[in-house]
Amino acid sequence: MKYQTQKVAMLYFYGALGLFLAQVLFGVLAGTIYVLPNTLSELLPFNIVRRIHTNALIVWLLMGFMGATYYLLPEEAETELYSPKLAIAQFWIFLVAAAAAVVGYLFHIHEGREFLEQPFVIKIGIVIVALMLLFNVTMTVFVGFHAELSRFFHREVSHL
Repeated sequence: MKYQTQKVAMLYFYGALGLFLAQVLFGVLAGTIYVLPNTLSELLPFNIVRRIHTNALIVWLLMGFMGATYYLLPEEAETELYSPKLAIAQFWIFLVAAAAAVVGYLFHIHEGREFLEQPFVIKIGIVIVALMLLFNVTMTVFVGFHAELSRFFHREVSHL
């Protein structure tokens, strides 16, 4: 790794891998419940397991995307990540929101909107995570652009 802040991406990659394994596990569980409905359907209904399986796919893809962004961004901007601490906080907020959504699915907490799935508070958390990513990416690109602009003008002035 060329930049130290690229290590933040590993946290996202491990999180995405864990969520991928959870998706596979819940997929196998859903298939088992579907084929053998008397096995676990009382404890875990098929629609809940399917919902967790489907949402795990979305969350691990997003987490992998965020990790790839945090890995590639410093090299493209030719500067360290603007705020690695913000990226780490973003990861934990996202992971806790995903875990809270799963707990909500299991205990039927959906504020009367069963097909919108996550409670409103978790949706706010997801929006905050997206805004944190946008802020960190924008500031990293801005700092990199500003540094490159300064190097360019320094080279041009030294040639005069």
